[in-house]
Amino acid sequence: MVNPDIDTLLAVQADDAIIRDIEARRDALAPQLALLDARQKRAVEEVSRTEALLERELTRQRPLDARLSETRALHERYVAVLDGAERLRDAAAAAAQVEGTKRALADGESEALIIARRAGDLRTALAAHREVLAQVSADRGAARTEMEAVRAGIEAELATARAKRQLAAGAVSPGMLSKYDRIASRRQGAALIELREFCCSACDTAIPLQRRIAFSTGSVIEPCEGCGVLLFQRPVADVSTG
Repeated sequence: MVNPDIDTLLAVQADDAIIRDIEARRDALAPQLALLDARQKRAVEEVSRTEALLERELTRQRPLDARLSETRALHERYVAVLDGAERLRDAAAAAAQVEGTKRALADGESEALIIARRAGDLRTALAAHREVLAQVSADRGAARTEMEAVRAGIEAELATARAKRQLAAGAVSPGMLSKYDRIASRRQGAALIELREFCCSACDTAIPLQRRIAFSTGSVIEPCEGCGVLLFQRPVADVSTG
């Protein structure tokens, strides 16, 4: 007598293959979402990095501007002293002070110019990075909304497939279903495989002679001694009429 679990298990196995395919499509969305998140994170980090660099330049610029203001005031004072000096000694001292503050002003203004240029470049870069971030965020939002809709459709499809599988599994004897589930879970693939010339189609292990008669009647489903999958054989008459 042909084992009735053969056809019912094959139906369950077909449903499992469909479920794995649906799950693979669902799981493939995760890396896409992660990529979108990573792009946004990089854009945010670039904005933050540029903001920090700009703030560093501005922090250097503030005390420099204050120092330049003080040096200009000193320079103007020394120029006034030089202009009003009546004695040669006083004029010489004032001239030295004027020259010193003049050099300090030149150095400070040169440094201020460099900082101003860097700050200007950073402001331009920051505006560009913020524009990129805005675009990436918009793209991410639109893509995420679209993928969430796709995911919802896949989840509905998956629920239907699982319900169909559960209905098919109800026709399998509990002990056999338990064996099948353990093997299918371990292999993440087919757990019930038909013999090919009394050899396991999964690992090519030959079935011992004493077991071949039982298999040839189609009455048994037994594990392969090599790889552990469940093996079955349809009777010759069953194959010819099928």
